[in-house]
Amino acid sequence: MMETSFSIDDKPLLSIIIASYHSGNQIGHCLESLKNQKTSKPYEIIVVNSSSDGVGTWIEKRFPGVKLYQFSERKFCGDARNFGLSVARGQIIAFMDADCRAEPDWVDNILKAHQSPHLAIGGAIANGNPESLVGWAAYFCEFSQWMPGFPPRRMADIAGASMSYKRRVFEEHGLFIEGTYSSDTEFHWRLREKGQDLVFVPSILTFHHNLDRFSKFLKHEFEHGRSFARVRMKTQKFTKWRRGVYATFCFLIPGWLFLQIAIRNFRNRIYLLHFFMASPLLILGLISWSLGEYIDYVKGGFHGNPK
Repeated sequence: MMETSFSIDDKPLLSIIIASYHSGNQIGHCLESLKNQKTSKPYEIIVVNSSSDGVGTWIEKRFPGVKLYQFSERKFCGDARNFGLSVARGQIIAFMDADCRAEPDWVDNILKAHQSPHLAIGGAIANGNPESLVGWAAYFCEFSQWMPGFPPRRMADIAGASMSYKRRVFEEHGLFIEGTYSSDTEFHWRLREKGQDLVFVPSILTFHHNLDRFSKFLKHEFEHGRSFARVRMKTQKFTKWRRGVYATFCFLIPGWLFLQIAIRNFRNRIYLLHFFMASPLLILGLISWSLGEYIDYVKGGFHGNPK
C-alpha cells in the first residue's frame, strides 16, 4: 500500500468534514494526520472554520489541498457539519473533531467498514494528552463508551469525534439540528427510532486532545449538560410534569454516570489505573454536567427553537 496525500482532482470515495472554532494549533496536528494517511484511495478534507483567530489563513498556507470554508459568525458543530455535507463529493462521509489525530490507516479502515450495509459507523477514541490528570477526567466524562480495547458491537450512540456515514443516511433521515451542542446525539436518536443500527468498529482509531485546565473542563461539562437537557426536552417533547421529575432526580446523575464509567473501565482495563487517579476530578465534572441539566430542566430549555 502506497502512502499518499489526499487528492483534490480525483473524485473522492471519502469526504472528511471538520468543524473548527478556535481550534488553535490542535487542528494542525489533525490535518497533518489526515494528510499523511497510508492509503491509495482518493479522499477530500473539508474544514468549516468559524473562528476569527487567524487559523483559516494559516490552514490555507500550510495545507493548500484542504477545502477551507470561512465564516465570520460561530457555527456549532451541527451547523458546520451540515454545510460541509452540502459541498462534500464522497459517497462516504466522515466527521472528525479539530482536536483529534487519526491513525495512519484511519481512511482505509473507514472505507473497509462501510463495505458492510450499516449506515452509521463510529470508531474508538484514545486519550491524546495522557500527561494531564484533568485531561483524563475530561476523557472519561466523554469517551469511556468508545475506549480502545472494546470489541466491535452495536451501540446506542457513536462518538462525534470519529463518526462516518453512507451519504444516503442524510437523504433518508435529514440533517443535524443546528444552534446547539449534542446535535450528533439527537441525530443518532433519530436513526435508532427508525430502526438503524449504530456500529462501533475499534480499528478506526482516533486520539482526542482533551481539555487540561480544570476551570475550562468544569465549564465545558456544565454547558454540555445544559445542551443535552435542551435537546432531550425538545426532541422528546417533555411536559412540565416530566421536566419536574427529571429536575427532582438530577442529583442521582453523577453517581449513575460514575458507576457506568467505572464498570466500563473494569471490563476494559486498558485505562484502569488512570481511572482511579482521575476519579475525584471526574466526579466533579459529572456534578457540573448534572447541574447544567438541572438548570435547563427548571428553566424549560430553548427560549427559541434550534434550527
